[in-house]
Amino acid sequence: MRHLFSKNYVRIYLWIGMIFTMIIIPFSMFLANQFSKYAYSQMDLFNRDTMLQTASRTEFLLNKLKAYGLHMYQDSTVQEWLQSSGRSPLDDMGALHALTNYMSTEPFIKRAYLVNVHKEQAIDSLKGLVSFEKFGDAAMLKKIREDRPLFLQFFYHETGGEPYLALIVPSTPARKDHRGYLVLLLDNRALQENLLGLNKEPGMDLIIVDGQGRNVLGTTENDAAILNELRRLKPANSETQVMTVRGMPLFVNSAPLASQKWTVYSLTELKAFKSQAQAFQTKIVGYSLLLLVLLLLAAFWNSRRMVKPFRRLADQLQRRIVQESRHSALALPATGDEYSILKNGIELLSSRVDEMHQSLRGHSGLIKAEYLRQWLLQGRMNRTLREGIARESELLASDLIRLAVVKIDAYRDVAETYDFASRQLLKYAMGNIAGEIFAGESGTLETIDLAGDHIVFLIGLDRDDAEVRKLLETIKGHIATYVRLQVTIAVSDLKHLEDDLRSVYDFVLELTLLKFISGEDKVYTEGDYESYVRLLQPLSDPKSLDKLLVAVKSGKKDQVVLLLEELFGQMAAVKYSECKVRLTVILFTIMKEFDKLRALQGVDGIDKQLDRFSTLQEARHWLEAELFAVIDQLSSRKGGDRKEKLAEEMINYVLYHIHDPMLSVEAIAEHVSLSAKYARSIFQEVRGVSLSNYILNTRIEKVKELLVTTTMSVADIGERSGFLTRSHYFTAFKKATGLTPNQYRLHHTEGEGGEAE
Repeated sequence: MRHLFSKNYVRIYLWIGMIFTMIIIPFSMFLANQFSKYAYSQMDLFNRDTMLQTASRTEFLLNKLKAYGLHMYQDSTVQEWLQSSGRSPLDDMGALHALTNYMSTEPFIKRAYLVNVHKEQAIDSLKGLVSFEKFGDAAMLKKIREDRPLFLQFFYHETGGEPYLALIVPSTPARKDHRGYLVLLLDNRALQENLLGLNKEPGMDLIIVDGQGRNVLGTTENDAAILNELRRLKPANSETQVMTVRGMPLFVNSAPLASQKWTVYSLTELKAFKSQAQAFQTKIVGYSLLLLVLLLLAAFWNSRRMVKPFRRLADQLQRRIVQESRHSALALPATGDEYSILKNGIELLSSRVDEMHQSLRGHSGLIKAEYLRQWLLQGRMNRTLREGIARESELLASDLIRLAVVKIDAYRDVAETYDFASRQLLKYAMGNIAGEIFAGESGTLETIDLAGDHIVFLIGLDRDDAEVRKLLETIKGHIATYVRLQVTIAVSDLKHLEDDLRSVYDFVLELTLLKFISGEDKVYTEGDYESYVRLLQPLSDPKSLDKLLVAVKSGKKDQVVLLLEELFGQMAAVKYSECKVRLTVILFTIMKEFDKLRALQGVDGIDKQLDRFSTLQEARHWLEAELFAVIDQLSSRKGGDRKEKLAEEMINYVLYHIHDPMLSVEAIAEHVSLSAKYARSIFQEVRGVSLSNYILNTRIEKVKELLVTTTMSVADIGERSGFLTRSHYFTAFKKATGLTPNQYRLHHTEGEGGEAE
């Protein structure tokens, strides 16, 4: 456990978790509290709006009913009956009929009386004409006789055990001699449904209370207790008040009805609302905790992903540098956290970089070599290269130079005998030998090492071709004597500085192959190329070889057999030496024509291959089998699209030449007989990646494979994978994988061994 907490990513995770917890939990509680306040305020606004709407609607309806009552009162039939003093059955019938008609058009009037005080008679809409003695609503008669109301005011009234909202319309409101009244009893249930319909909202009641504190309209549970509490409240205002009825808190809003001196109250029970609000608050807190858990998981994963590589890097620093750091002023501690280890490691690295800078300042030759290498690879000098080369070398003192290629014979054997560093020293020694010889002739010679089987000389010497050739012969002899290497040298004619140096280099490099054809041990020049061309046509029928190549490309195996019999039949009648030359030309031509295919790639050298055969027929049968394999490979690809074929052909070429540091898009395009621009376009279209990136990625994959599967040195692997310089090799690999080659090998070796953090 202590070891676990010593890891930086665990400590970072714990700190982040504490910060997240201290932020999210208080914030979620604050958010829930703010929501509750907002919900209460919105509920209060809703209740007040509801109450005010109810009050306005009640005022409107009551005024409408008053107007309707006056309209009934103004009816001539009703007035005649109320003012009459005699008895007339017809008047009684007309008044009852008019009363019934008015009630049928106003649903809120449930019952109506016409009261004639002078005659002591009343017309009840339910019972008809009755005398005061038989009139069933004695309380109403008493109110009329004793109070004699002069104004239109609704009041609470009960009769027959039912509550009503009553309105008395006096027959002579302007005089004291009141002879008759119109009494309207309103349907409380219909009024409540129409005016207080929002009573159906859960947890909310609307009631209308008169000036004496009686419930005029609306019903609630615990009516008596609620009315008692309402009487104790302050006069009606716009503020929300709270009262408690039998332990239950109620929010009270009120609004006055000015025309009646009544008050409308809204009573809201908060129990259900509180439970909903608390449930929502719980959800907010729960979701916040879930978010906290997710953030903690993300923080743990991120801290492990981001910090653990630094721990691993620190461990590597400890393992790889601890021995050196013990003897350094900036000692790397054996223990400590990642920050301390990396800090000291970076300081040590910075010190090493400073030392390297100091060393580079004293090694301008490295800079000069890089300038020359770039000139050779690019073909022409730009301004920067020209200035750099002019500053570091006297090669540009003349406008004319020669280019020579020194190719190491049997390089595969040399590579197996010497490691990369040793081979570099051998080539360095070859360059020094050449430099010493040309320095004695007052000439300038610069050496370019392209990390392959050859080096390049750029020669600035004002001598004729014969003298230069003689000097190169001397260099060749010295190399054989002192370095103990056999080399082939080819040299160009004089070239101008503005010529395409890359084309000159490619041509001179091909000249070194003449030794492979002719077997002559000499310095080859451009003039020898004519002999090479003549050598390519030694047959009595020069078209036979062309026909053979066409037959192979056409997939005609029978024709291939016939043409091989014809070619080998011609060679059967010549001397052995000439026969071998012709065989060499045939195999060399076929190998160059089908270099991209796998059938002839196993040949280590034509001479060695021919030495395997004791008879000419054995050579013919072997060549026939190889050409049949070529035909099979070609025919397997004929069904595809042309662009797919071209892209596959480019890929094959890359795979077979990936070890060549001079592999380029231009060389691939020339191989498939396309322009470089069109070759790039086709490859991008078919494969979805640029051709140059594919070459680089293939080199990197080759490096990865060799790092894991072989024990070769990192430098040898870079050379085998075709990287021209170590700086480009390390930079490209680090950019692609995030690790140096050494780190990559160590990481994958440890991974296979089961190491885990």
